Amino acid sequence: MTDAEGSSASNASGESSKATSQEDKEMHLTGIYDLVAVLTHKGRSADSGHYVAWVKQESGKWIQYDDDNPIPQREEDIPKLSGGGDWHMAYICMYKARLVPM
Repeated sequence: MTDAEGSSASNASGESSKATSQEDKEMHLTGIYDLVAVLTHKGRSADSGHYVAWVKQESGKWIQYDDDNPIPQREEDIPKLSGGGDWHMAYICMYKARLVPM
């Protein structure tokens, strides 16, 4: 299948885009990035503890993935992942570029 037939293709940044007749506008980077995931470490040392993923869904809701137990979270709790004692410390933060049509 070709792009004109509706298959997915990758652009220069590696993101896939679906070609449709309505999608004639090019997308432009804004220089703004949105936080979409955080990997945290919970524990008092690098030798012990537990890793947890916090992921923002397309709907805008955050889910905490702790092993096989997904737990919905409030967005206002995500900035509190700053560690201290036995609390979650942000270890890796993932961002997605915000795009606007030209």
